Amino acid sequence: MVCCFLPITLTIICICVYYILRFLYELPTIDGLSARAVFITGCDSGFGRMLAVKCVVHRMHVFAGCLTEKGMKLVEAEGSMVKGGSLCAVLIDITKDDSVKQAAEFVKQQMKPGIKLWAIVNNAGVFTTYGPDDWCCVQDYKFSFDVNTLGHIRVSQAFKPLLKQSKGRIVTVTSIAGRVAIPYAGPYSAAKFATEAYMDCIRQELKPFGVTCCIVEPGVFKTTIVDRMVMKQRIEGLWEKLTDEQKNEYGEDFKNFFAVHWSETFNNLASTRTSCVVDSYYHALTARFPRYRYRCGWDAILLYIPITYLSTAAVDFILRFLLGPKVRPAATEKAKSE
Repeated sequence: MVCCFLPITLTIICICVYYILRFLYELPTIDGLSARAVFITGCDSGFGRMLAVKCVVHRMHVFAGCLTEKGMKLVEAEGSMVKGGSLCAVLIDITKDDSVKQAAEFVKQQMKPGIKLWAIVNNAGVFTTYGPDDWCCVQDYKFSFDVNTLGHIRVSQAFKPLLKQSKGRIVTVTSIAGRVAIPYAGPYSAAKFATEAYMDCIRQELKPFGVTCCIVEPGVFKTTIVDRMVMKQRIEGLWEKLTDEQKNEYGEDFKNFFAVHWSETFNNLASTRTSCVVDSYYHALTARFPRYRYRCGWDAILLYIPITYLSTAAVDFILRFLLGPKVRPAATEKAKSE
């Protein structure tokens, strides 16, 4: 009996020792935050704005990239509440080459003596399409790639020269959808997989220059992405664009059930601990020994990442059980009855 429990006990001890050593290894932080600047995209709201304020609180010089002037005013207002803080909002559209280049040049010109651009955070992202690939058009994929992949590439390439000088960091958000393909989220998942590949490539290419590249992979969090009303509106909007033939193929029952099931499932999985993602960003920016990958959220840690080690058939079964609508498309039900 003792012999049976010995391997299990040793395994548990080894796992505990590993995590204790990793925790201690990741504790040291870099010095001189007040002499380091960071450029963050997507600061109009959400994780980006929260990170910008956190960095200002810790005396970093923050350039908060925003898509809208309204977003600029809001993040500047929050930054101004931090006594002695340094936050400058920058208008940037990461889908436009000229806008990104202008932002990079502006940041370069703002570098004062003794201040260096230490890092960029590719935080901006979009998730606008919920539904089967049959409901999507090429433009849906183009838009998702333009923001979630090409936008990060544009920003990374524009700021790389400054980061090589400082031997700094590129921190990019992807998603668990970049590790596990999420059904009914084709445009989003495809773009996130592509971003993961890009980051894996440049991580190795930039290592000789002393530039560190980190990926943050959040699970599902309580943000506007999983807002019930927003999700329903987007599904309804996508449905209205379909032809009568496409609508008949899936049927109103499928659409209605999908809209409710998709929203409820993700809201049940979503975590309210949004600070988890922001803390991962911040650790990637300030730790002396940052991780190459940060998994955020219990759903990512306990569900999505572990199933990547299973067979494809097993992953399909689990995702179908969790996310698949229990109502089949009308055309398949009709064919089945015949």
